[in-house]
Amino acid sequence: MDSTTNSAASRGPPPFDLKAYISRYEAQSETALQRLLFLAHHFHNEEGGGNTSTITSNAFEMAVAQMKSTGNYRRYLEEYGAIEASPDNASTTNAESLELAGSPSRSGGDHHPHSKNIIQHYIEYDPNFAPISKVEAQNQLDTLEGRLSTAQSHIMKESIRTALLALAEFHKKRGELREALRRVFRSREYCASGRQHIQVCLLLVELSADLREWTSARESITRAEHTVMGDIDDRLFHHKLRAMQGLAHLAEARYYDAAKSFTSVSPDLTNQVNSVISAEDIAMYGSLLGLATMDRDMLHSLVIDGTFKVRLELVPDMREALRHYSRAEYGQCLSILQHTLKRDLLIDIHLHSHVPILFDMIRDKCIEQYFQPYSSASLEKMGSVFGCTLKEMEKVVVKLVGNGSLGEGARVNVADHTLCVESCDNLDKKTRRRARVAAAKMGAHFTRSAEGMIMRAACIEGGVTIRGEKQRRGGRPRVGRPQMHGDDPEMVVDDEPELEKNADPIEMDGSDSDEDVMEIENPNEF
Repeated sequence: MDSTTNSAASRGPPPFDLKAYISRYEAQSETALQRLLFLAHHFHNEEGGGNTSTITSNAFEMAVAQMKSTGNYRRYLEEYGAIEASPDNASTTNAESLELAGSPSRSGGDHHPHSKNIIQHYIEYDPNFAPISKVEAQNQLDTLEGRLSTAQSHIMKESIRTALLALAEFHKKRGELREALRRVFRSREYCASGRQHIQVCLLLVELSADLREWTSARESITRAEHTVMGDIDDRLFHHKLRAMQGLAHLAEARYYDAAKSFTSVSPDLTNQVNSVISAEDIAMYGSLLGLATMDRDMLHSLVIDGTFKVRLELVPDMREALRHYSRAEYGQCLSILQHTLKRDLLIDIHLHSHVPILFDMIRDKCIEQYFQPYSSASLEKMGSVFGCTLKEMEKVVVKLVGNGSLGEGARVNVADHTLCVESCDNLDKKTRRRARVAAAKMGAHFTRSAEGMIMRAACIEGGVTIRGEKQRRGGRPRVGRPQMHGDDPEMVVDDEPELEKNADPIEMDGSDSDEDVMEIENPNEF
């Protein structure tokens, strides 16, 4: 590996540009606000201060500016701890609590999703914003409700649909996502064309994604895909659904399905759904998940050499990692992921919790392919290739040997610190030995069954019958051994002679006792 590749693989991530990052998403959207708040808390929790504190301050400033411009006073009060946060961003307090004029609570209770309300350390609380915004929102809500009532009184379907969508947009901007979802769901009844159905379906999926209700999102996607709409003029509609379906699969840790969804999205889909996901997100999610879950042939056909290849221009570091992987330069691939891309992956609101799992999957996959052409390899050298210590590499290899990922016959020699695999001759011998043992057991079982059938037929032909003993306490009769009389083995003495004439021979119990089972004492001798 040359010096250029070395420097590219070992360099750290570039300085984080907050404005460039947030410009990928629709301005004043719920996704942009959630990402700003997530970034602010993430960089605040990072050690080191300096640049990270500046990023946190800028993220909070941009988030507060968006909340004030959209009138999202509920989220503003939640961030400052003035009211209790609820899962759907709606307040759990009564209306009077919104009239707070003083400073918010600084107790930082555990009920708040963001501990200690750290926004107070960066931006001063504005006591006038919430009361003024509440009055303005109520006036606007009354106006929109009046329009809806007028449309309903005149039974005008198009006017009703428009009024409901206007109310949904009003609630959405103010962070009242569940109320917005309810309004959009009601508007479905008044859709009269395919374009209107598309608009409602995309809004339902978007709101479900913002609420993190992935089951509802998948149901809306499935319903939209199977809805018959003859006049669809949006050729990217199904690709938008696939991108959002990929997010749902990712949230549910269905990584392979998510990779298939993202890689099947048309390159023509760029920023048409940036209210939920950007073009850079699709490129990063598809390539990373494909690297973690797809085999080499599928990865080349769908990601590296397929139509998805165009999207890799948006994520050059990920493209470089894929290039090293395709050349079997696994150490450089993992180095780029660990030192260059990890920071950007951990600040992604959808991907951050899955990063350790995906990195482990990629590392295990690289180790498997690295060892595939060898019959023996030094763990110390493998550790230097993959950038880990001898103990760490030994721990990983032991796990892979245990779950069979390195193939049959792989063993770890702890004394020599080597990973080796048994020769093909030894594996063939073991396979033949297992086949002979299985055949011998099958023959013994057949012999035992044949002897039993012959004995049963002989007993029936000779008139030997087996009768059950008296039932005890209402239980089932137990099959007993026949009692022989004198020297005549054909004579059966019955405990109840009065039933002898009417009794019919019964079949023997087919189960084998422990004494009758013939076991192979030493299967290895075959």
